[in-house]
Parts: sequence; structure tokens; C-alpha cells
Amino acid sequence: MRVTTNMVMRNYQNNLNSTAGGLEISRKQVETQRRFSSSYEDPSSAARAAVLERRYARNADYQNNVENTMKWQDCQEDAVMQLGKITTTIAEDYSLKALTDTASDVGRDTYAQALREMQKSMVQILNSRYGDSFVMGGNGGTEEAPFELSEDGKTLLYRGVDVNDPANAEALEQLSKETSYVDLGFGLSYDQDGELVSSSAFDCALPGINVVGFGKTEEGTSRNLILLAGQMAEVLEAEEFDREAYEKLWDQFKEGASEVQDTSTELGTKTQLLNTTMSKLENESISIQEQYNSQIGIDPAEAIMNYSWAMYSYNSALKIGTSIIGPSLLDFIK
Repeated sequence: MRVTTNMVMRNYQNNLNSTAGGLEISRKQVETQRRFSSSYEDPSSAARAAVLERRYARNADYQNNVENTMKWQDCQEDAVMQLGKITTTIAEDYSLKALTDTASDVGRDTYAQALREMQKSMVQILNSRYGDSFVMGGNGGTEEAPFELSEDGKTLLYRGVDVNDPANAEALEQLSKETSYVDLGFGLSYDQDGELVSSSAFDCALPGINVVGFGKTEEGTSRNLILLAGQMAEVLEAEEFDREAYEKLWDQFKEGASEVQDTSTELGTKTQLLNTTMSKLENESISIQEQYNSQIGIDPAEAIMNYSWAMYSYNSALKIGTSIIGPSLLDFIK
């Protein structure tokens, strides 16, 4: 068989183009750290990688939700801790001093004024914000502050409802049970009636009336700490100090103050759950990345070695070309 110059040149050019293509593929692998650039090069790996990409994106959304929820709950926890300090001060310090004060009327008036200031402070704390939202307002939106105290300190409204009026018992009960669920990757699901399964999501709502109380006891004493503080101040300001009435209010206040501490403990437990959830999601994210890299990734050392070999092959092909392509008349024309 006769081997012509054209045949040699054609084969050489085809092999050179193939070598250049291999060099380009190796270069892309080094730059992108991927075994392939298009899904048709490895359809099965590309399909598995697409599933992992969706899982990774979903995991990132969950982490973002957890982070925002943690900030939201930090505000709630901070507010409850401030309330706890005030209620503890009233229950364990001011009330006892007011009962045993030797300065009589003058001293009791001082304590009464302090109680009224603490009333206002508690309302301000309950109206704390995170961004544009009120953290103690249940799921009632962001337009108005949830708590409003009258000038005389005798009436407290929550979302426009009097917390001490027996006629509002049912409405207040519904407000106290409000929820606001966030999907944190617990496996969000619904029951046969289309209702959300509470264990499959995280409830970040905290109606403020659950913290400071609402309604009245069977004896007719208010359960609300803010109103109780105002009523205690009224007894202290009276011309004749009614010790028995004051002690009755004090006992109810101490019971409510204990519930504030219970709420703080409950929030601490929920915070721990959020921290655990975040750690779980972060570990899952690392696992997904490792699986993703095993499907489409390439070892950097291997990629560099392949590139070096491809570059060596290409340079060798160019050198061989100089011996195959002989000089022509054009090479001697100046």
C-alpha cells in the first residue's frame, strides 16, 4: 500500500486535533475540579449529582430558616429574661419591703410609684420588636403593638382585647393558642384533614399573654402580672393600708412570676433544639458535598497530573510535526 504525503498530513492533523482536545478537557478539569462539563459525558453521575444539588439547596434554605428563627427567639428570650428580673424584684423584694416599711404612708407611696413604673417597663418589654415584627404578639402581624396599658394602669389590652374582662375569656384563650410554624427540615407533613402535624415543624410564636397571664382566678383576682402590679400600687396608695388585700395580690403575683421563669426555661429548651438542628443541618451539608464531589469531582492531584501529561503529549505532537512537514518553496521566499 502506498502511503502518500497527503495521507500522512491528514492523519497527523487528526491526531493533533485529538491531542489538543484532550489538553482542553484536562485544562477544564483542573479549573473546575469536575470530571465532566456536560451531562451527556456521564449521564448516570450527572443525574445523581442533580439530586444532590437539590438536597444541598434545600438544606441551605433550612439553615437560613434556623438562623432567622434563632435570632427571633433570642429576642423572645431576652424579653422574658427582662420580665423575669422585674417580676422577681417585685415578688421577692419590693413587696416584702412595702409590708415591713417603717416609714408608713410615705414609704408605701414610694413603693407604689416604683410599681407603676415597673408596670410601664413590662409593657415596653412585651412590645419588643425583631425587625418589623413584635416578638410577643403571637401571629397577629406587625402593624400595631400587641399590648396597650391605660393611663391609670387599670386596663390592659392585648391585640385590642381586655385581658381582665371575663366576657373575653374565649377570645383570649384562642389568642393564647396561636401558632406560627417554620419548616426546619423536620419532615413537614399534614394529617388526613389537611392540618399541619405540629411535630413536623417548629412553632416560633409566643403570645405575650401566656407569659404575663390573663383572666381572673375563682376568687376574682387578676392573673395578669401587669394589672396585679397596678392593683398592689393602689392598695399601697390607699389612706388605710389593707394588709390582707395586699398579701392576697402578692401571693397571686408570686405565682405568676414563677410562671415567667417556667417560660424562660421552656425557651431555653427550644433554643437547645435549634442549636441541635443547626448542627445536624451543617453535618448533613458536609455529607452532601462529599457525596456530590464523589459523583462529579476529580482529585486535584490527578487532574494536574492528567493536564501535565496532556500538555507533554501535545508538545511532543508539535515537535513530531516539524519532521513530518518538510520545507516548501514558501519557506525560502523572503
